Amino acid sequence: MSNVTNALKIKEAFPALPNKKVLEMHNAAFGQHINRGKKVQFTTKGPSRKQAIIPVHNELAEGIMGDASTHVFQINALLKNVKLLIRSEFIHPCSSGITIITNNVPNPSDLSIIGNYFKSVKGINSNDIPSPRLPQSKSYLKIMGLPYL
Repeated sequence: MSNVTNALKIKEAFPALPNKKVLEMHNAAFGQHINRGKKVQFTTKGPSRKQAIIPVHNELAEGIMGDASTHVFQINALLKNVKLLIRSEFIHPCSSGITIITNNVPNPSDLSIIGNYFKSVKGINSNDIPSPRLPQSKSYLKIMGLPYL
């Protein structure tokens, strides 16, 4: 029998039952689950480990971002020369400096190559560029609301 026929038989057996309850009975009897909507997520995904963070001040970050595509190309050329599988995808500013997004998690030698590149860029003082680092946290907790009196 079709689903419609089964639902009509339930409605004939229980004429005073609201349509919503008939549908719930039909789904319970014939193994179909009721769609209750999407479950609310209370945590959010944290920063990816596939990035290198270089903590610099805002003026230096703006100067680097002015020529970001060239920096990505040059970093990839250096990494390719060393025959590493990691590649830089793009650079973007963050609250603590700049972030270099990569295709894999960079290891310490990858981070040193990236750091040495930025220290050798013309017009940038090498003392202003600290060593790149990985994000320190893997996840965050998102607080949905706090009760108050």
